Amino acid sequence: MSGPKKRSSEEEEPLVRAAEKKKQKVTQPHGLYNQGATCYLNSVLQVLFMTTEIHDRLVQTPKSTDEELGNIFQIPESTDEALGNIFQQLKETTCGTENITKSLEIKHVYQQRDAAECLELILRNVSQQVSEVFQGQLTYTTKCSKGHSINEETNSFWTLPLSLKDTHNSNYSVESGFESIFETKSFSGDNLVYCNECKKKTEATKGCEMVKFPQILILLLKRFYFDYNTMSHVKSDRYVDVPRALQRKKYELYGMVNHMGNLRDGHYTATILPNNDTTWYEFNDHHVTKVEEQPFANNRTFNSNTAYLLIYRASGHLRDKKKEQQNESDNQDEQREHKRKVGERDTDNKENRHLQQTGQGEGQIRQDRNEETVRGEGDAKCENKVSSFNKDKMEEDALLKKNQKTCHLRKRHPDNWTKTEKRKQASTQVEDENRPCRNTTTIWRKLFFFIALGALIVMGYFQLY
Repeated sequence: MSGPKKRSSEEEEPLVRAAEKKKQKVTQPHGLYNQGATCYLNSVLQVLFMTTEIHDRLVQTPKSTDEELGNIFQIPESTDEALGNIFQQLKETTCGTENITKSLEIKHVYQQRDAAECLELILRNVSQQVSEVFQGQLTYTTKCSKGHSINEETNSFWTLPLSLKDTHNSNYSVESGFESIFETKSFSGDNLVYCNECKKKTEATKGCEMVKFPQILILLLKRFYFDYNTMSHVKSDRYVDVPRALQRKKYELYGMVNHMGNLRDGHYTATILPNNDTTWYEFNDHHVTKVEEQPFANNRTFNSNTAYLLIYRASGHLRDKKKEQQNESDNQDEQREHKRKVGERDTDNKENRHLQQTGQGEGQIRQDRNEETVRGEGDAKCENKVSSFNKDKMEEDALLKKNQKTCHLRKRHPDNWTKTEKRKQASTQVEDENRPCRNTTTIWRKLFFFIALGALIVMGYFQLY
Protein backbone atom coordinates (compact mmCIF):
# COMPACT_ATOMS: atom_id res chain seq x y z
CA MET A 1 0.00 0.00 0.00
CA SER A 2 1.52 3.30 -1.08
CA GLY A 3 2.16 6.03 1.45
CA PRO A 4 0.80 9.61 1.37
CA LYS A 5 1.97 11.79 -1.50
CA LYS A 6 4.39 14.59 -0.68
CA ARG A 7 3.52 18.07 -1.81
CA SER A 8 5.83 19.67 -4.30
CA SER A 9 7.64 22.91 -3.52
CA GLU A 10 5.40 24.73 -6.02
CA GLU A 11 2.28 23.69 -4.09
CA GLU A 12 3.82 24.62 -0.72
CA GLU A 13 4.79 28.21 -1.70
CA PRO A 14 1.23 29.68 -1.57
CA LEU A 15 0.60 27.92 1.76
CA VAL A 16 3.84 29.28 3.21
CA ARG A 17 2.98 32.84 2.12
CA ALA A 18 -0.49 32.53 3.68
CA ALA A 19 0.99 31.25 6.94
CA GLU A 20 3.48 34.12 7.05
CA LYS A 21 0.69 36.65 6.58
CA LYS A 22 -1.24 35.12 9.48
CA LYS A 23 1.87 35.27 11.67
CA GLN A 24 2.33 38.97 10.99
CA LYS A 25 0.86 40.89 13.90
CA VAL A 26 0.00 44.55 13.84
CA THR A 27 2.07 46.57 16.30
CA GLN A 28 0.06 47.87 19.25
CA PRO A 29 -0.18 51.69 19.01
CA HIS A 30 1.42 53.72 21.79
CA GLY A 31 0.04 56.64 23.80
CA LEU A 32 1.17 60.10 24.95
CA TYR A 33 1.69 61.27 28.52
CA ASN A 34 -0.56 64.08 29.76
CA GLN A 35 1.37 67.05 31.18
CA GLY A 36 -1.63 68.23 33.19
CA ALA A 37 -4.56 69.16 30.95
CA THR A 38 -3.04 68.51 27.53
CA CYS A 39 -5.51 65.80 26.48
CA TYR A 40 -6.63 68.11 23.64
CA LEU A 41 -3.04 68.18 22.32
CA ASN A 42 -2.53 64.43 22.71
CA SER A 43 -5.69 63.64 20.73
CA VAL A 44 -4.69 65.92 17.87
CA LEU A 45 -1.12 64.57 17.83
CA GLN A 46 -2.38 60.98 17.59
CA VAL A 47 -4.51 61.89 14.58
CA LEU A 48 -1.55 63.61 12.92
CA PHE A 49 0.67 60.61 13.65
CA MET A 50 -1.80 58.37 11.83
CA THR A 51 -1.85 60.85 8.93
CA THR A 52 1.22 59.39 7.32
CA GLU A 53 0.85 61.64 4.27
CA ILE A 54 2.70 64.36 6.20
CA HIS A 55 5.56 62.27 7.60
CA ASP A 56 7.83 62.70 4.59
CA ARG A 57 6.95 66.40 4.33
CA LEU A 58 8.28 67.38 7.77
CA VAL A 59 11.37 69.57 7.43
CA GLN A 60 14.28 68.55 9.64
CA THR A 61 16.77 71.45 9.96
CA PRO A 62 20.33 70.67 11.09
CA LYS A 63 21.44 71.75 14.56
CA SER A 64 23.73 74.81 14.65
CA THR A 65 25.86 76.22 17.46
CA ASP A 66 27.40 79.60 18.28
CA GLU A 67 30.79 79.02 19.89
CA GLU A 68 32.23 82.53 19.40
CA LEU A 69 31.22 83.62 22.93
CA GLY A 70 32.24 80.30 24.43
CA ASN A 71 28.62 79.22 24.77
CA ILE A 72 26.85 76.43 22.99
CA PHE A 73 23.57 77.92 21.88
CA GLN A 74 21.08 75.50 20.38
CA ILE A 75 18.40 76.90 18.08
CA PRO A 76 14.90 76.10 19.40
CA GLU A 77 13.31 73.06 17.81
CA SER A 78 10.86 73.86 15.01
CA THR A 79 7.34 72.47 14.96
CA ASP A 80 8.28 70.18 12.06
CA GLU A 81 11.21 68.79 14.04
CA ALA A 82 9.15 68.39 17.22
CA LEU A 83 6.45 66.49 15.32
CA GLY A 84 9.05 64.33 13.59
CA ASN A 85 10.68 63.39 16.89
CA ILE A 86 7.35 62.54 18.53
CA PHE A 87 6.30 60.43 15.53
CA GLN A 88 9.59 58.55 15.66
CA GLN A 89 9.14 57.80 19.39
CA LEU A 90 5.50 56.77 18.98
CA LYS A 91 6.61 54.01 16.62
CA GLU A 92 8.43 52.35 19.53
CA THR A 93 7.02 53.48 22.86
CA THR A 94 4.86 55.89 24.86
CA CYS A 95 6.43 59.34 25.06
CA GLY A 96 5.93 62.88 26.32
CA THR A 97 5.02 66.14 24.57
CA GLU A 98 7.27 68.69 26.28
CA ASN A 99 9.15 69.64 23.11
CA ILE A 100 6.02 70.28 21.06
CA THR A 101 4.44 72.44 23.77
CA LYS A 102 7.64 74.50 23.87
CA SER A 103 7.63 74.83 20.09
CA LEU A 104 3.95 75.92 20.09
CA GLU A 105 4.61 78.22 23.09
CA ILE A 106 1.97 76.51 25.21
CA LYS A 107 3.00 77.67 28.69
CA HIS A 108 -0.05 76.78 30.78
CA VAL A 109 -0.24 73.01 30.45
CA TYR A 110 -2.87 72.79 33.22
CA GLN A 111 -5.29 74.99 31.34
CA GLN A 112 -7.93 73.28 29.21
CA ARG A 113 -7.97 74.37 25.55
CA ASP A 114 -9.98 73.58 22.44
CA ALA A 115 -8.77 70.72 20.20
CA ALA A 116 -9.86 72.44 16.96
CA GLU A 117 -7.93 75.59 17.92
CA CYS A 118 -4.91 73.44 18.81
CA LEU A 119 -5.02 71.76 15.39
CA GLU A 120 -5.09 75.13 13.60
CA LEU A 121 -2.22 76.34 15.82
CA ILE A 122 -0.10 73.41 14.69
CA LEU A 123 -0.99 73.90 11.02
CA ARG A 124 -0.03 77.58 11.24
CA ASN A 125 3.41 76.69 12.63
CA VAL A 126 4.41 73.76 10.43
CA SER A 127 5.93 74.20 6.99
CA GLN A 128 3.63 74.95 4.09
CA GLN A 129 4.25 71.58 2.45
CA VAL A 130 2.76 69.96 5.55
CA SER A 131 -0.25 72.22 5.99
CA GLU A 132 -1.21 72.05 2.30
CA VAL A 133 -2.21 68.42 2.82
CA PHE A 134 -5.19 69.72 4.84
CA GLN A 135 -5.90 72.79 2.74
CA GLY A 136 -8.89 73.09 0.43
CA GLN A 137 -10.59 75.96 -1.36
CA LEU A 138 -14.24 77.00 -1.65
CA THR A 139 -15.50 79.45 -4.26
CA TYR A 140 -18.69 81.40 -3.50
CA THR A 141 -20.51 82.89 -6.49
CA THR A 142 -23.49 85.27 -6.37
CA LYS A 143 -25.50 85.89 -9.55
CA CYS A 144 -28.60 87.96 -10.25
CA SER A 145 -31.74 86.52 -11.80
CA LYS A 146 -30.46 87.52 -15.26
CA GLY A 147 -27.19 85.63 -14.79
CA HIS A 148 -24.94 88.61 -14.14
CA SER A 149 -22.09 87.93 -11.73
CA ILE A 150 -22.52 90.08 -8.64
CA ASN A 151 -19.74 88.69 -6.50
CA GLU A 152 -17.20 85.84 -6.56
CA GLU A 153 -14.68 85.01 -3.88
CA THR A 154 -12.43 82.04 -3.12
CA ASN A 155 -11.50 81.12 0.45
CA SER A 156 -9.03 78.55 1.72
CA PHE A 157 -9.83 76.31 4.69
CA TRP A 158 -8.30 73.68 6.95
CA THR A 159 -11.56 72.66 8.62
CA LEU A 160 -15.19 72.87 7.49
CA PRO A 161 -17.59 73.76 10.34
CA LEU A 162 -21.03 72.12 10.51
CA SER A 163 -23.70 73.73 12.68
CA LEU A 164 -25.80 71.43 14.91
CA LYS A 165 -28.45 74.04 15.80
CA ASP A 166 -30.59 74.68 12.72
CA THR A 167 -32.14 71.23 12.40
CA HIS A 168 -35.18 69.73 14.09
CA ASN A 169 -34.34 66.03 13.82
CA SER A 170 -33.21 64.21 16.93
CA ASN A 171 -30.11 62.89 15.13
CA TYR A 172 -27.93 65.13 13.03
CA SER A 173 -26.80 63.72 9.67
CA VAL A 174 -23.21 64.68 9.00
CA GLU A 175 -23.55 63.73 5.36
CA SER A 176 -26.58 65.97 4.86
CA GLY A 177 -24.88 68.81 6.74
CA PHE A 178 -21.79 68.48 4.56
CA GLU A 179 -23.85 68.53 1.34
CA SER A 180 -25.82 71.55 2.57
CA ILE A 181 -22.63 73.60 2.20
CA PHE A 182 -22.97 73.29 -1.57
CA GLU A 183 -26.70 74.00 -1.77
CA THR A 184 -27.79 77.08 -3.70
CA LYS A 185 -29.26 79.86 -1.53
CA SER A 186 -31.82 82.36 -2.89
CA PHE A 187 -32.25 86.07 -2.15
CA SER A 188 -35.76 87.46 -2.69
CA GLY A 189 -38.43 89.63 -1.13
CA ASP A 190 -36.89 92.02 1.36
CA ASN A 191 -33.51 90.35 0.91
CA LEU A 192 -32.58 91.60 -2.59
CA VAL A 193 -29.05 92.11 -3.82
CA TYR A 194 -27.82 95.09 -5.85
CA CYS A 195 -26.54 94.22 -9.34
CA ASN A 196 -24.14 96.62 -11.07
CA GLU A 197 -25.14 95.34 -14.49
CA CYS A 198 -28.86 95.79 -13.83
CA LYS A 199 -28.19 98.93 -11.77
CA LYS A 200 -30.82 98.01 -9.21
CA LYS A 201 -31.60 95.53 -6.46
CA THR A 202 -32.72 92.23 -7.81
CA GLU A 203 -33.30 88.64 -6.86
CA ALA A 204 -30.14 86.57 -6.77
CA THR A 205 -28.71 83.14 -5.98
CA LYS A 206 -25.54 82.16 -4.17
CA GLY A 207 -23.73 78.89 -4.76
CA CYS A 208 -20.64 77.23 -3.35
CA GLU A 209 -18.18 74.94 -5.09
CA MET A 210 -15.11 73.18 -3.77
CA VAL A 211 -12.48 74.09 -6.35
CA LYS A 212 -9.64 72.40 -4.47
CA PHE A 213 -10.20 69.14 -2.62
CA PRO A 214 -7.77 68.54 0.25
CA GLN A 215 -6.08 65.19 0.69
CA ILE A 216 -7.25 65.20 4.31
CA LEU A 217 -10.71 66.66 4.93
CA ILE A 218 -11.53 67.75 8.50
CA LEU A 219 -15.12 68.43 9.53
CA LEU A 220 -15.76 70.43 12.72
CA LEU A 221 -19.03 69.70 14.51
CA LYS A 222 -19.89 72.97 16.26
CA ARG A 223 -20.85 71.63 19.67
CA PHE A 224 -19.80 74.82 21.41
CA TYR A 225 -21.80 77.98 20.72
CA PHE A 226 -23.19 81.06 22.42
CA ASP A 227 -26.79 80.78 23.61
CA TYR A 228 -28.50 84.17 23.37
CA ASN A 229 -31.35 83.00 25.58
CA THR A 230 -29.08 82.32 28.53
CA MET A 231 -26.37 84.70 27.29
CA SER A 232 -23.72 82.09 27.93
CA HIS A 233 -21.55 79.57 26.12
CA VAL A 234 -23.02 76.08 26.05
CA LYS A 235 -22.16 72.68 24.66
CA SER A 236 -24.45 70.48 22.55
CA ASP A 237 -24.50 66.75 23.31
CA ARG A 238 -26.63 66.02 20.31
CA TYR A 239 -26.21 62.64 18.64
CA VAL A 240 -24.82 62.69 15.14
CA ASP A 241 -24.76 60.04 12.42
CA VAL A 242 -21.18 59.86 11.22
CA PRO A 243 -20.83 58.29 7.74
CA ARG A 244 -17.99 55.92 6.99
CA ALA A 245 -17.51 57.59 3.61
CA LEU A 246 -18.50 60.83 1.88
CA GLN A 247 -19.58 60.47 -1.73
CA ARG A 248 -18.20 63.84 -2.80
CA LYS A 249 -14.63 63.07 -3.90
CA LYS A 250 -15.08 59.71 -2.09
CA TYR A 251 -13.57 60.51 1.29
CA GLU A 252 -13.12 57.74 3.88
CA LEU A 253 -13.16 58.28 7.65
CA TYR A 254 -10.08 57.20 9.62
CA GLY A 255 -10.08 59.41 12.74
CA MET A 256 -12.35 61.13 15.27
CA VAL A 257 -11.54 63.50 18.13
CA ASN A 258 -14.13 63.19 20.89
CA HIS A 259 -15.07 65.51 23.75
CA MET A 260 -16.78 64.35 26.95
CA GLY A 261 -18.06 66.59 29.72
CA ASN A 262 -18.88 70.29 29.73
CA LEU A 263 -17.09 73.51 28.94
CA ARG A 264 -15.25 73.81 32.26
CA ASP A 265 -14.65 70.18 33.04
CA GLY A 266 -14.15 68.16 29.88
CA HIS A 267 -11.82 65.56 28.42
CA TYR A 268 -10.61 64.74 24.89
CA THR A 269 -9.89 61.34 23.37
CA ALA A 270 -9.27 60.09 19.84
CA THR A 271 -10.75 57.12 18.00
CA ILE A 272 -8.52 56.12 15.08
CA LEU A 273 -8.24 53.40 12.50
CA PRO A 274 -4.50 52.85 11.84
CA ASN A 275 -3.37 52.49 8.24
CA ASN A 276 -2.01 48.96 8.69
CA ASP A 277 -4.95 47.60 10.67
CA THR A 278 -8.68 46.96 10.44
CA THR A 279 -9.36 47.63 14.13
CA TRP A 280 -10.40 50.95 15.63
CA TYR A 281 -8.43 52.04 18.73
CA GLU A 282 -9.30 54.44 21.55
CA PHE A 283 -6.44 56.82 22.43
CA ASN A 284 -6.92 58.18 25.96
CA ASP A 285 -3.62 59.91 26.69
CA HIS A 286 -1.13 57.11 27.47
CA HIS A 287 -3.86 54.44 27.55
CA VAL A 288 -4.53 52.80 24.16
CA THR A 289 -7.20 50.11 23.84
CA LYS A 290 -9.30 48.48 21.16
CA VAL A 291 -12.81 49.88 20.86
CA GLU A 292 -15.19 47.30 22.30
CA GLU A 293 -18.01 47.98 19.85
CA GLN A 294 -16.21 48.53 16.59
CA PRO A 295 -17.65 51.47 14.59
CA PHE A 296 -19.28 50.62 11.27
CA ALA A 297 -19.29 46.91 12.07
CA ASN A 298 -22.95 46.54 11.09
CA ASN A 299 -23.95 49.92 9.61
CA ARG A 300 -22.51 52.46 7.22
CA THR A 301 -22.94 55.16 9.88
CA PHE A 302 -21.77 55.50 13.46
CA ASN A 303 -23.96 57.21 16.05
CA SER A 304 -22.13 59.38 18.57
CA ASN A 305 -22.82 62.29 20.95
CA THR A 306 -19.13 62.97 21.64
CA ALA A 307 -17.63 63.22 18.13
CA TYR A 308 -16.12 66.68 17.64
CA LEU A 309 -13.57 66.52 14.80
CA LEU A 310 -14.02 64.09 11.90
CA ILE A 311 -10.97 63.33 9.78
CA TYR A 312 -11.45 61.91 6.28
CA ARG A 313 -8.88 60.73 3.77
CA ALA A 314 -9.42 61.05 0.02
CA SER A 315 -9.71 57.70 -1.73
CA GLY A 316 -6.58 56.59 -3.54
CA HIS A 317 -4.23 57.49 -0.69
CA LEU A 318 -2.28 55.22 1.60
CA ARG A 319 -4.84 52.68 2.71
CA ASP A 320 -6.16 52.11 -0.80
CA LYS A 321 -2.62 52.23 -2.16
CA LYS A 322 -1.47 49.62 0.34
CA LYS A 323 -4.35 47.37 -0.63
CA GLU A 324 -3.51 47.90 -4.28
CA GLN A 325 0.18 47.22 -3.61
CA GLN A 326 -0.71 44.03 -1.74
CA ASN A 327 -2.99 42.93 -4.56
CA GLU A 328 -0.32 43.82 -7.11
CA SER A 329 2.24 41.83 -5.11
CA ASP A 330 -0.04 38.77 -5.04
CA ASN A 331 -0.80 39.18 -8.73
CA GLN A 332 2.90 39.50 -9.53
CA ASP A 333 3.62 36.29 -7.62
CA GLU A 334 0.92 34.50 -9.58
CA GLN A 335 2.17 35.99 -12.85
CA ARG A 336 5.76 34.97 -12.08
CA GLU A 337 4.62 31.45 -11.27
CA HIS A 338 2.56 31.32 -14.46
CA LYS A 339 5.45 32.70 -16.53
CA ARG A 340 7.81 30.16 -14.97
CA LYS A 341 5.53 27.28 -15.93
CA VAL A 342 4.95 28.71 -19.39
CA GLY A 343 8.69 29.22 -19.76
CA GLU A 344 9.35 25.60 -18.85
CA ARG A 345 6.80 24.46 -21.43
CA ASP A 346 8.31 26.78 -24.04
CA THR A 347 11.79 25.46 -23.25
CA ASP A 348 10.63 21.89 -23.69
CA ASN A 349 8.89 22.79 -26.94
CA LYS A 350 11.98 24.58 -28.20
CA GLU A 351 14.17 21.62 -27.37
CA ASN A 352 11.80 19.29 -29.18
CA ARG A 353 11.68 21.59 -32.19
CA HIS A 354 15.48 21.86 -32.10
CA LEU A 355 15.83 18.11 -32.08
CA GLN A 356 13.38 17.79 -34.95
CA GLN A 357 15.12 20.52 -36.89
CA THR A 358 18.50 18.90 -36.19
CA GLY A 359 17.24 15.58 -37.54
CA GLN A 360 15.76 17.27 -40.58
CA GLY A 361 18.96 19.23 -41.09
CA GLU A 362 21.12 16.13 -41.00
CA GLY A 363 18.81 14.44 -43.49
CA GLN A 364 18.95 17.49 -45.74
CA ILE A 365 22.74 17.54 -45.55
CA ARG A 366 22.92 13.88 -46.49
CA GLN A 367 20.50 14.52 -49.35
CA ASP A 368 22.56 17.51 -50.56
CA ARG A 369 25.74 15.44 -50.44
CA ASN A 370 24.11 12.67 -52.45
CA GLU A 371 22.91 15.17 -55.03
CA GLU A 372 26.40 16.70 -55.27
CA THR A 373 27.86 13.24 -55.76
CA VAL A 374 25.36 12.48 -58.52
CA ARG A 375 26.06 15.83 -60.18
CA GLY A 376 29.81 15.19 -59.97
CA GLU A 377 29.44 11.84 -61.62
CA GLY A 378 27.23 13.41 -64.30
CA ASP A 379 29.79 16.13 -64.97
CA ALA A 380 32.53 13.52 -65.26
CA LYS A 381 30.43 11.59 -67.75
CA CYS A 382 29.75 14.79 -69.69
CA GLU A 383 33.47 15.52 -69.88
CA ASN A 384 34.25 12.06 -71.20
CA LYS A 385 31.20 11.53 -73.39
CA VAL A 386 31.51 11.28 -77.21
CA SER A 387 28.75 12.06 -79.68
CA SER A 388 27.19 8.81 -80.83
CA PHE A 389 26.16 9.78 -84.34
CA ASN A 390 28.32 7.32 -86.22
CA LYS A 391 31.75 5.87 -86.19
CA ASP A 392 33.17 8.25 -88.79
CA LYS A 393 31.89 11.28 -86.91
CA MET A 394 33.52 9.98 -83.72
CA GLU A 395 36.90 9.78 -85.42
CA GLU A 396 36.39 13.25 -86.89
CA ASP A 397 35.61 14.71 -83.46
CA ALA A 398 38.65 12.98 -82.00
CA LEU A 399 40.85 14.53 -84.70
CA LEU A 400 39.40 17.99 -84.03
CA LYS A 401 40.01 17.73 -80.31
CA LYS A 402 43.59 16.55 -80.94
CA ASN A 403 44.60 19.37 -83.31
CA GLN A 404 42.59 22.22 -81.73
CA LYS A 405 44.45 23.93 -78.86
CA THR A 406 42.44 27.14 -78.56
CA CYS A 407 40.36 28.01 -75.48
CA HIS A 408 36.59 27.99 -75.79
CA LEU A 409 33.86 29.63 -73.84
CA ARG A 410 31.58 27.29 -71.98
CA LYS A 411 28.66 27.99 -74.33
CA ARG A 412 30.84 27.43 -77.51
CA HIS A 413 32.75 24.38 -76.33
CA PRO A 414 33.26 21.85 -79.18
CA ASP A 415 31.15 19.34 -77.32
CA ASN A 416 28.23 21.74 -77.70
CA TRP A 417 28.72 22.37 -81.47
CA THR A 418 26.09 21.30 -83.91
CA LYS A 419 26.78 18.79 -86.64
CA THR A 420 27.10 21.52 -89.32
CA GLU A 421 29.55 23.56 -87.19
CA LYS A 422 31.73 20.56 -86.55
CA ARG A 423 31.89 19.69 -90.31
CA LYS A 424 32.74 23.33 -91.16
CA GLN A 425 35.48 23.35 -88.58
CA ALA A 426 36.89 20.10 -89.96
CA SER A 427 36.98 21.44 -93.55
CA THR A 428 38.70 24.65 -92.39
CA GLN A 429 41.33 22.62 -90.59
CA VAL A 430 41.99 20.51 -93.74
CA GLU A 431 42.47 23.67 -95.85
CA ASP A 432 44.90 25.02 -93.30
CA GLU A 433 46.90 21.79 -93.50
CA ASN A 434 47.06 22.00 -97.37
CA ARG A 435 48.10 25.70 -97.30
CA PRO A 436 51.93 26.43 -97.81
CA CYS A 437 53.87 27.21 -94.75
CA ARG A 438 53.62 30.81 -93.81
CA ASN A 439 57.23 30.85 -92.64
CA THR A 440 58.54 29.77 -96.15
CA THR A 441 56.64 32.58 -97.87
CA THR A 442 58.16 35.12 -95.51
CA ILE A 443 61.71 33.88 -96.30
CA TRP A 444 61.17 34.18 -100.06
CA ARG A 445 59.92 37.72 -99.68
CA LYS A 446 62.99 38.78 -97.72
CA LEU A 447 65.29 37.12 -100.26
CA PHE A 448 63.61 38.96 -103.18
CA PHE A 449 63.99 42.26 -101.27
CA PHE A 450 67.71 41.82 -100.77
CA ILE A 451 68.28 40.78 -104.47
CA ALA A 452 66.45 43.90 -105.68
CA LEU A 453 68.44 46.06 -103.35
CA GLY A 454 71.71 44.56 -104.60
CA ALA A 455 70.72 45.16 -108.24
CA LEU A 456 70.04 48.82 -107.55
CA ILE A 457 73.42 49.24 -105.94
CA VAL A 458 75.24 47.65 -108.97
CA MET A 459 73.38 49.82 -111.46
CA GLY A 460 74.30 52.94 -109.60
CA TYR A 461 77.92 51.98 -109.53
CA PHE A 462 78.10 51.56 -113.33
CA GLN A 463 76.47 54.92 -113.88
CA LEU A 464 79.19 56.67 -111.86
CA TYR A 465 81.96 55.17 -113.93
